[in-house]
Amino acid sequence: MRFCRLEISCFRNLTSVAAELGSGLNYFYGENGAGKTAVLEAVHLLCRGRSFRTHKVANLIQHEADRLVVRAGTEDEFRGPGSLAISKDRRSRTELKINGQAERRLSEVAQLTPLQVMLPDIADLVFGGPVNRRSWLDWGTFHVKHDYLGTLRDYLRAVKQRNALIREAADGRELRPWNDKLVELAGRVTHDRLDYLDQLVPCFRSVLQRLAPELELEVGYSRGWPAGETLQKVLGDSLPREVKYGATQWGPHRADVRLRHKDAPANVMLSRGQGKIVASALQIAQALLLTERGQRRTVFLIDDAGAELDFAHNVRFFELLREVGGQILATTTRLPGSDQSITRIYDQTGGTEIRVFHVERGEVRAT
Repeated sequence: MRFCRLEISCFRNLTSVAAELGSGLNYFYGENGAGKTAVLEAVHLLCRGRSFRTHKVANLIQHEADRLVVRAGTEDEFRGPGSLAISKDRRSRTELKINGQAERRLSEVAQLTPLQVMLPDIADLVFGGPVNRRSWLDWGTFHVKHDYLGTLRDYLRAVKQRNALIREAADGRELRPWNDKLVELAGRVTHDRLDYLDQLVPCFRSVLQRLAPELELEVGYSRGWPAGETLQKVLGDSLPREVKYGATQWGPHRADVRLRHKDAPANVMLSRGQGKIVASALQIAQALLLTERGQRRTVFLIDDAGAELDFAHNVRFFELLREVGGQILATTTRLPGSDQSITRIYDQTGGTEIRVFHVERGEVRAT
């Protein structure tokens, strides 16, 4: 999938933006505060229903406006031309449309638009807590196995209901039916995640070898309960602790993706720059797997493109992105042509590979 045209109204400092996007690299440059990141944020809102910077919708809508609107013309590998639109008002009421038809489920848009977001804090995928890696893993599993989202939602709902019973139960007898349900759903979530990781790890190793041949990482999975024991037994044994904390302590909601370098956790062995390379490899690998499976091409949102990486790693990074074939919306403060790691790879052959937009005071102008 790719975006052909993007329209943004009353979103932060973007009063009225219209841009015809190319299928390859779309390069938004300008000074800090000009509105470059807001363009990416608007696309994220369209595809995910939320900003990657704030949970408060009021912060996104211009002061004098009642609502914001983001629209896009799209080209889908399977469905052909189409359109997406989202609007939000100050009371957080949302209107979502696919091809002009109202849609209530944000997951329908997410399924159509595989989106990888590469922000300046991307290294948190390596150095941050397990929730970051679980989100990354669930994103990939959802796009490969579309009924996974329903399974995951059922599991998380069961955890929530069990937690409510834990806070009310005098003993463990009331929990037994919920333990059985939780164990069944946990097994399905774990199976789908492991199946996805089995497919992804070879892609990740290939990508990392291209980006940083000097790095060798092992990828593992911690299920969220002790190895060698069944979740059923662990839930039964841990009831006093769960009553104390008022929450389910074991299960896939506590799982983690383990990254190790030289037999030690990657988060204590790698530099910040190396962590950014590894995180980039994890995300590019997801896009590569989707392409290899003949499903969908990914849209990459890259804020502050090329920051913190040296010239050689930037060249490898953009070479890989071009080979994966996804559409890229990238922001930078540098003038086009000043970053040879990009222009060396993306040229204007046929006028289709790269499009450049200057962003200034909330206005976006093709150059």
